[in-house]
Amino acid sequence: MSLLDIDVSGAQEPKTIEAGTECKLRIIDVRQDTNKHGNPYIMPRFDVVEEPLAKDFTDYMELPHEDMDAKTRARAEWKIATFLNTFGLPTSGQMNPEEWKGLTGWGIVGVSTDDTYGEQNTVRKYVVGK
Repeated sequence: MSLLDIDVSGAQEPKTIEAGTECKLRIIDVRQDTNKHGNPYIMPRFDVVEEPLAKDFTDYMELPHEDMDAKTRARAEWKIATFLNTFGLPTSGQMNPEEWKGLTGWGIVGVSTDDTYGEQNTVRKYVVGK
């Protein structure tokens, strides 16, 4: 098949999902890096399983480290534990985020606006045990 053999006249622009919608999410990639302060983070990228026109989006999670105050550390630990539980992953031990690709779980999405990327979905809350 060549490019000349296709019909894309019905193509539609990807969109954000309405804030507050509970969606089945699939992990399509996971970035592991350090932020500008040298602190480690993971950033899974999701697509919405039931919505073929949904834009994919990410969720930034800074990993707990010794420079965090107690409150920030507790929140970081809770967010990561909830994420891991949502996708059926263990909450302790060595992990390989590359193995998370394709896993599904449920979340409630939010919407944010960015000057560079426009309107994007966010994870408002992970839904455990769905």
